[in-house]
Amino acid sequence: MRPRLLAAVAVAALVAAPLGAVAAEPAECSVPQELQRIDIKFPRLAARLHSKEPVTIVAIGGASTAGAAAGSPDLSYPSRLRDALAADFPEATIRVVNKGVPRQSAQQMLDRFPSDVLAEDPVLVIWETGTVDAVHDLQIDDFASALQRGIDQLKNRAIDIILVDMQFSRSTAAMIDFDRYLRTLHRVGELNEVYVFPRFAMMRYWSEQNMFNFDGVLAEERAKLAAKVYDCLGSHLAHSIRLAIP
Repeated sequence: MRPRLLAAVAVAALVAAPLGAVAAEPAECSVPQELQRIDIKFPRLAARLHSKEPVTIVAIGGASTAGAAAGSPDLSYPSRLRDALAADFPEATIRVVNKGVPRQSAQQMLDRFPSDVLAEDPVLVIWETGTVDAVHDLQIDDFASALQRGIDQLKNRAIDIILVDMQFSRSTAAMIDFDRYLRTLHRVGELNEVYVFPRFAMMRYWSEQNMFNFDGVLAEERAKLAAKVYDCLGSHLAHSIRLAIP
């Protein structure tokens, strides 16, 4: 039951994207100003960019990080983020390493930190997590503990951090209690002065504004729709990073 539900979550959250080509138009990806606010700076990333040193960013997460629904890692949001940052900082050498593995809890991702994150020597880590924990109704305390230990590992190595919360769709929100995990992730981020990218709120806004076509989506259209969502998320992540460069 749970593996099927997890697969349904990934598809349902991503078929909410607008129809059209992969490249995002600003109006199609727009969100309220409050969802673009960021009060945290990334001093290590800024120092590398200002000195024109090579930059490595690691994105660790689940199926949506891997770009599974779009059918190719090249269409994932880390890939779109890389392209957006390359345009924003043309004199910099920016490498975005995608370490998305489907169906992993926060603890399972944390277990991969030594080999998949720290070994890459990143200056910024983007950690997308919480969906699997919510789907499997894992203990909130265990979820919070994994988040805290991961943040501690990264901060102890002077690595800038972005947490990315869950995806949203009406169907999955009706099936799964995301609220407890969302509150926990945002609380841990706030207590540690770590920026939490509000993916859930952005996608909920798009849904509430009827910006996406939820009905009548054919199976062969799903990859295009998923790629559109990833493109929008990559663009907004790049915007957040720009705002956080002092």
